Amino acid sequence: MMSVPTILLATAALAGCATVPNPRPSAEPGAYHALGTEPGWTLTIGERLMHFSGPYGQGPVSEPTPRVIHGFAGEIWQGKRIKVNVVHGRCSDGMSDRVYSDSVQLGVDGKAYRGCGGAIKTG
Repeated sequence: MMSVPTILLATAALAGCATVPNPRPSAEPGAYHALGTEPGWTLTIGERLMHFSGPYGQGPVSEPTPRVIHGFAGEIWQGKRIKVNVVHGRCSDGMSDRVYSDSVQLGVDGKAYRGCGGAIKTG
């Protein structure tokens, strides 16, 4: 089994090769996972911790998971450094044939990212 740093390095290397990052980098049961491409990034929102791994090897950002806000279109997390807005509706990652259940708008240290998250849809 690979260690978390090894998985993160592998994900960063793959992102640099224009491939889709692993949407399930965490083994935490029940965690929410999101990803973006061009540039590649991953986000995991667990019960206690939110973790963002940025594009091109930019340092990871982790902080305690704030209380979720249940908005009209989806969930919202407003941390100090990580801000997440999930909108329920089909989302294509643009790099593969995968379609996800949610669109994700993400802000990390004032920088905006867009991607997909949640369950991978079939058919």
